[in-house]
Amino acid sequence: MAERFTLDEAGYILYSDMVERLRERFPTVPVWRLEQVAAAEHDAITGGVLQIVPAEVEDGTIEMLERESQSVSAENEGVA
Repeated sequence: MAERFTLDEAGYILYSDMVERLRERFPTVPVWRLEQVAAAEHDAITGGVLQIVPAEVEDGTIEMLERESQSVSAENEGVA
């Protein structure tokens, strides 16, 4: 299982909190523009690559791949 960190420990903030702070600081800028700039900045910093995901994503991925491999094994047994 993946090691879990809080968002603060990992140096991350919630997207919705960030947008709310931006809305308060720039009340005349439409939300779509705030989100557009934030997405561009995210891509500039990360190169558009996911660098952090919730640990549950790994757990769920493992679960789905295990089910998939069991299904493929069962299909191969039926063919043989």
